[in-house]
Amino acid sequence: MKVLKFKINTKRTEVKPYIKNFPKNLLKKLHNMKQYESHFKDYAKAKKLIFKFVLDERNKTIKCIDQYSPNWHGIFKTEKLEFKKEYSTKNENIYGSKTSTWYGIGGYYATVLYNYIITVSSAKGGMRITPSVYIAYPHKADEEPKFKLCDSYDIVMDCVYSKEETLSFTTGLDDKIVKQIMNKSNMKKALDILSKGPKKNKAFFSRRVLNYEEFFKFDEKYDLIKLAKYLNEIVYELLKNDEGTIFVTKIYFKRFIIQFYQLYAIHHKITFGESLLQVLKILKLSGNKIIEDIKYPIEPEESFKQH
Repeated sequence: MKVLKFKINTKRTEVKPYIKNFPKNLLKKLHNMKQYESHFKDYAKAKKLIFKFVLDERNKTIKCIDQYSPNWHGIFKTEKLEFKKEYSTKNENIYGSKTSTWYGIGGYYATVLYNYIITVSSAKGGMRITPSVYIAYPHKADEEPKFKLCDSYDIVMDCVYSKEETLSFTTGLDDKIVKQIMNKSNMKKALDILSKGPKKNKAFFSRRVLNYEEFFKFDEKYDLIKLAKYLNEIVYELLKNDEGTIFVTKIYFKRFIIQFYQLYAIHHKITFGESLLQVLKILKLSGNKIIEDIKYPIEPEESFKQH
């Protein structure tokens, strides 16, 4: 497989933190907001990142293998590519893809749609992404939404790495992050936190949810100690089994424990399945009925042996 790494070209990229031409009457209903945020409000952080992909030219597919928001490039899953013969050369193949993502603005009969046009080079020609934002408002739940173009952006990424290599569980991670995960002192401190039992956080749950979302956006999610602290306080909420918050609590518990047991597996060079069982035991949650309906991603044994 060919691994490609890209960095945003700040001179050629044009994005805005807010959506232009957002319906004014909808802004007024949204607590008199003056502007509505786009997917690209964190540009100051995103421009420092290295985005990583696996290009499969045989099957004409591309997949993102880092853990950053795919909103920056529109490659949300394993995406099909179309070969652009007219733009390709002997030493460079050019491919294109079109993707989309959408979400509803709850309670306001509004839907926001992002369409992406993606062009990528097989060599070191880089990647160009053109996201366009459409909004359907108002529309009824049982009717086909009529979208209106509100804004468009231009994101250009330079290729900083292009090489055929065997994939592993750390392929999508920077070397400094791998060193952070493999640090024995960091792992020991994290396990000490988890073994002491769940700890209550006095802040409002709604406020903590905002902190959790920020935590998962960038490289902070590889901080083993902070990850353990957040997992510990989520376990506290989980064991309370409060009917009003248990649904949301389970969602964040799953996100945090998956992140932790996968890093734990990389650190100890064991399978995700073994890691999950060990982490649940440390948290004293083995066999707990509160979490029996949660499903966890576990890699096949053959995949572990191979990679």
